[in-house]
Amino acid sequence: MWYPTHSTAYYVGVTDKPFISVSCTGSNAGFPSWQPGANQYNNVFTDQIALFQTAEGGASRMLLCVGVHGKVVETGRVFGEQGWMDGTDIAEYHGTMKGLPDISRPPLPPGVKAGGHGGSHGQLMNEFVLSILEDRKPLVDIVQSLNMTVCGIVANQSALKDGERMKVPQYNI
Repeated sequence: MWYPTHSTAYYVGVTDKPFISVSCTGSNAGFPSWQPGANQYNNVFTDQIALFQTAEGGASRMLLCVGVHGKVVETGRVFGEQGWMDGTDIAEYHGTMKGLPDISRPPLPPGVKAGGHGGSHGQLMNEFVLSILEDRKPLVDIVQSLNMTVCGIVANQSALKDGERMKVPQYNI
């Protein structure tokens, strides 16, 4: 859960809402690099599943699974009362809401490569640089970054305590 682009960032990024509590369990597929003390984070889990309580009173399940050989999928789905989004390849909304904002990606400046994670690296870098040049708040600011990442750290702590439900710190402006 320490790797937010593969776990918690998708929900927070789509909803702009934080998680408020979490219960997480972890397991180890037996990889030598995931043994205690064998990696820079001292993370013993190859696989974790977390159940987060959302600020809106809902639930969100996150799974990070490194222990499955040959299966690499980065998938984000958000299900709500008025529809759902699937962001496997391109964010696509299915539901009843009308007049949604345009979520197509703007073109990147010449020479800027899209990068990894479905081309998000170039887009995030370009958006951040533009926010500085235009003297405005970036799309992903410090508050959203903290809400995307700290919940994963708390989830890992929960897994180290056999799934104990733990409060997630709240960040806002």
